[in-house]
Amino acid sequence: MLLMLGFWVCALILETRPIRAGNTIVFFLLVWVTIAAWVSSLGSVDPVITRYHAVRFSLLLLFYLYIVNEVTSAYWVVAPVALQGLIQMPVAVWQFFSQSSLGLQRFGEHVLNPLVLGTSILPVNGERILRAYGLADHPNILGGCFAFVLVLLLAVVLYGKKRDAVFAGISFAAIFPALLLTFSRSAWVGLFVAAVFLVLCEVFAQRWDAFKKLALLGGLSLMVAFPIFNGNLSVFDQRFNSGNVAEDHPMNERAYLLNAGNTLFVEHSAIGVGVGASPLAMKLRFENFRINYQPPHFTPLTSSLETGVIGGAPYLLLMISPAIFFIFKWREYVHKPFIMGALALLIVISVVNLFDYYTWMYAPGRLWQWMAWGLYSAAMDKAD
Repeated sequence: MLLMLGFWVCALILETRPIRAGNTIVFFLLVWVTIAAWVSSLGSVDPVITRYHAVRFSLLLLFYLYIVNEVTSAYWVVAPVALQGLIQMPVAVWQFFSQSSLGLQRFGEHVLNPLVLGTSILPVNGERILRAYGLADHPNILGGCFAFVLVLLLAVVLYGKKRDAVFAGISFAAIFPALLLTFSRSAWVGLFVAAVFLVLCEVFAQRWDAFKKLALLGGLSLMVAFPIFNGNLSVFDQRFNSGNVAEDHPMNERAYLLNAGNTLFVEHSAIGVGVGASPLAMKLRFENFRINYQPPHFTPLTSSLETGVIGGAPYLLLMISPAIFFIFKWREYVHKPFIMGALALLIVISVVNLFDYYTWMYAPGRLWQWMAWGLYSAAMDKAD
């Protein structure tokens, strides 16, 4: 990303041209979040790490401007993200069935052993089942990225030309089983909600031919995924937890982190504890902590905890404002494929934000989040 932005700035210097900000509201809120990141360094428990993250937020704002100004075709987005998914897919599937890492450490793979504490596993009948990491830092991050890719591919199936829709459909069916093997419930739910949104919009627009495409895509995806379901029913049953929330340890940990995060937010509600500094803030505040120090798995709270009200408010508005705009202009938007695709991507990311924090904290999630805002902003700008 740094190389891309560097070359883009050089191109702008050599050939000066006006830079569009995209949708005014989106751009204003993103600038607000960036300023709040810098302001949070004034009260940060670790000013150095906060200034480091504030620099990254500034670069992400530049990345947003690049998306708005230079991405002029859906191909420039769909082709790279489909390639991303297709590269990660075989690694994820192979890891799960071999229950170990594949020796791809030079490409970012972690050394994975389900018997080692700290590795993300599912306990099933006394066994420790390794979840698929791919080349990501955690199965939830990989699952989220898969879900984001699949939503864009689904949009191409619905709105793209026949050849593009066929390519997107085949890619969707190939990547879908890998998403299942991450066992990321937030990614599953996010994909489902975004897909339902697109389907309902097709109903309201009375584009009945879309259901033939969806039926073919659903049948192909289930056919590819059936062997995985059939051979690992006990693992999937454990992940769904059969409704026994009391014994769902990940959900209990999330509730514990939410309580701790709420306490810290109340005590530092003005400018926060500093971007990137919430784990240290929890360590300094809570002497006896029964899990690893980390941000709450709820991005609206994490953003508010780290940047205070001045940063949490615009971030929350960035999450909900697209839905508000859609409610008032849905009759117009359902006939604009670029807006619909960007909205679906924002929906799946927003659902993930309700269960995790990597779109705020980690580079892969941040790139997806800021790219989604850029795509939506550019689509809105063109529509206006």
